Amino acid sequence: MLIKHATGSVCANERLDYWNDLIAAMFPGMTVDGARDIDASWTGCRLGDFGLSLALSQRSSVRRWAGSAPQSVGERGLIHFQSKGFSATEQCGRHAALFSGDLTFCAPEEPYGIEISDRNAMFVIDFPWEALREFGARPGMILRHRTPSLGVLRGFIASIFAQSWSDTHTPAESEALGEVLMRLLANAMRTRESRPEAGADLRERVLAFVEDNLANGALRTGSIAQSLGVPAREVQMVFAEMATTASDYINTRRLALAADRLRKGTRGASLSDLAYELGFSDAAHFSRRFRERFGETPSFYATRFRG
Repeated sequence: MLIKHATGSVCANERLDYWNDLIAAMFPGMTVDGARDIDASWTGCRLGDFGLSLALSQRSSVRRWAGSAPQSVGERGLIHFQSKGFSATEQCGRHAALFSGDLTFCAPEEPYGIEISDRNAMFVIDFPWEALREFGARPGMILRHRTPSLGVLRGFIASIFAQSWSDTHTPAESEALGEVLMRLLANAMRTRESRPEAGADLRERVLAFVEDNLANGALRTGSIAQSLGVPAREVQMVFAEMATTASDYINTRRLALAADRLRKGTRGASLSDLAYELGFSDAAHFSRRFRERFGETPSFYATRFRG
């Protein structure tokens, strides 16, 4: 049976807390930063030894094990399978972009982060590493949407959520569907492309450069292109393929880092210091942008994490 949770069932100013409580209960160590009145839902079911979910969300930042030591969570991992929108991932020292139809493997005990676009839909698969390790599954591994077998896998998963199960399916049905899911995942790994997708290398270079230069207030399409020695048009296309712009992506990353710093405490630094460190022109500009994204001022946001 499909079980659904949605933030629309609680008061607007309690939605982000509700969403975080729900996510943390399912995946220890995971937190979500977004608007206080975030519009999000989670639909899930069990297929044999696999947990299968569909997460719908507005723009947000997801972190696992941020600023804390991982607990023992066993030999299970997560697959993030982009259905709609895009995500920028950070794990195992690498930055990568997930487009519709791409998926990545996330380790259970290693920190990682995902920046989620607006109107985002993502399939999340909770799986036992042992079942897929022999087929080459490893943390940080990405399978791209141009692999035909991924299209078949995506169609199967989408069909599960298109069902209208009114009763719990039998253990035999659950095991059979889980076996199909496992075989489709294994087939996708066996048939993954041996050469990188065209443009993938430039995306990685652009995203890595942005990450390393967020403190530079002059970070723009032109400066990125000049530093990487590529035409500005190619940089523009990288972000266009992610359904965003350079300025919007840069702003999103800066605000995600700002929220992370505020949660952990700024160690006596003022908001002006934090704004300058993250490339904002001044504290007022930073505060305005932060409130647009999270629905509250940086100062008020920080008070919620003070012991």
